[in-house]
Amino acid sequence: CHVHTFNRNAVPDRFLPGWLNPLANFLENKGTAVFLFRLFNTLRKHELALLVKKYHAFLNVGGLKSQLEIFKHLQGFYPVGTLFCVLPMDMDFMQAGVAKQPYLEQLDELAQIKKDPAYRNLIHPFVFVHPERKGIFDIVKKYVEEKGFAGLKLYPPLGYYPFDKRLDEIYSYAEKYQLPITTHCARGGVFYKGKITADMLIHPKTGEQLKQQKNKFFTDAYTNPDNYRYVLERFPRLKINLAHFGGYDEWQKYLEGNTFEDNLNTWYEKIIGLTRRYPNVYSDISYTMFNADLFALLKLTLQDDLLKKRILFGSDFYMVEQQTNERQFVTNVQGFIGEENFRRIADLNPRSFLQRI
Repeated sequence: CHVHTFNRNAVPDRFLPGWLNPLANFLENKGTAVFLFRLFNTLRKHELALLVKKYHAFLNVGGLKSQLEIFKHLQGFYPVGTLFCVLPMDMDFMQAGVAKQPYLEQLDELAQIKKDPAYRNLIHPFVFVHPERKGIFDIVKKYVEEKGFAGLKLYPPLGYYPFDKRLDEIYSYAEKYQLPITTHCARGGVFYKGKITADMLIHPKTGEQLKQQKNKFFTDAYTNPDNYRYVLERFPRLKINLAHFGGYDEWQKYLEGNTFEDNLNTWYEKIIGLTRRYPNVYSDISYTMFNADLFALLKLTLQDDLLKKRILFGSDFYMVEQQTNERQFVTNVQGFIGEENFRRIADLNPRSFLQRI
């Protein structure tokens, strides 16, 4: 329920700091990566060797020339006939420069794959929604109604709150037709890189004074699960997947029961609260479950009669290559929670999530 096929052409040219671009090109080269991997192992710097291997794999996939190539690569990790929800990204408004491939071309490329009889029933592309994109509602309707796209993708840390009024028309449309939405709901990931203004330091709903800090951390304010309460109060039947289930750090915080915080209310708990209150709130485990320390809590969560029907399998391919590889991710999860639980989160629940009126 959560994979990506966009390549480096969809990423803004100032996404990485200037000094990191040469390093990325350096690590993408297979000969260089193999040399460094062997060198670090020889020097018994095994953690550095593993980092080289992981980032080479990540950069290598992102360097493939087309989304179809990346999709074919992804298919190789799963049984023949596996279906995938493919989530594009619109990073034009994150103040990080310009991408080589315009966003609409990224969608058109996915539409071409969807049109191909060989992939038509295997790929479920979503439309990325950014409230600053001119004519976004018309774009959504075109790709859903004419191109066969399956749902919508949101990513608030790119610089907006999910309760942004410019999204109301889209939410109304999605609720009416039970069009599924997947939204980033974990700390970290891609974030808005522009200037944090004085107005942005006031939460528009609570009036809370937000802490002035680096963008990477400030944008957590946009991502917090509490923001979806305002959306769901207005659109209670909205079908929405709070992706990453709050993130691995919030799961760890829950397990540790951090006594240094007066009011421990982790994003893991907040998402569960929304799931219990609203009938169509789901959450996928993409990226988060690279951490095997969390498997027991996942298995325990799946014992809950309600929650087990709302958890979705996703990997966050190929972003998760920064932590583990795709085959290891799916094998570890499937092996630990068992075949019955895995079939539920990877087959039964996704079918319910994707079902539309």
